[in-house]
Amino acid sequence: MQFVVNQPGQNDSRYALVPVKQLEKSKQRLKSYLGADRAEFSTAMLKDVLQALADSETVHHILIVTADSRVAEIASRYGARVIDEKKSAGMNAALELGIETIRTWHGRLTLIFPADVPLLSGSEIDRLVTELEQLQESREITLIGITPSRDEGGTNLLCLPSKLKFPLRYGPDSFNQHRDRALETGCQPVTLYSRTIGLDIDEKKDLQDLVSYCRFHPEYQQTASWQYLQAKGYIKQAVSPDDDYGEKHSGSFEQ
Repeated sequence: MQFVVNQPGQNDSRYALVPVKQLEKSKQRLKSYLGADRAEFSTAMLKDVLQALADSETVHHILIVTADSRVAEIASRYGARVIDEKKSAGMNAALELGIETIRTWHGRLTLIFPADVPLLSGSEIDRLVTELEQLQESREITLIGITPSRDEGGTNLLCLPSKLKFPLRYGPDSFNQHRDRALETGCQPVTLYSRTIGLDIDEKKDLQDLVSYCRFHPEYQQTASWQYLQAKGYIKQAVSPDDDYGEKHSGSFEQ
């Protein structure tokens, strides 16, 4: 399998980097609930992520790292560049490959997103990036922006200078690990709270919270994720638990 990657110009600035595993192997923890629909639902979430990145005014380029030819074909529809991972070696290795490529293309800033945040939007990306860069203007120390998952265990956005040699620690407790690594590299971690970016989909409760949020925010019912769940009947099955996540974290910084 050979993916074609077009090298951008020398003056490009911000890159969104998304690692995507093979679709057939995705969302194992949802197997008992979604069954064989896991791959198609993962595809729908990927489309929503790519659409949000394409809509963002602060993202100049999208770079996908994957070993899945179907992912590569989908990504190309959104103007994304694709690196063929050849064989999956894990998320951290895929991201290191992507960042090294961005460095060779002289990208200034790398924004790392997972492929399973279906509430991602261009406007929310722009809000966080703009506020982080405005904060950076008043600081001499390098800032590392981190958006945690809603339980503050995972990392749903990591924003760092592309030239920085930063040890990635995606996996259990990655949010705290990335904060620690930022301090160890002489940088200042900044927590960028986002209710929508903080919701990644791994378990049944995450799906329930997604449905609950979209019911109260109908603009998200236009997403590929919602429409797929609706077409398959999962919207009716989902229970809407109380979800106050994000009410106190409406976009504030914590340093």
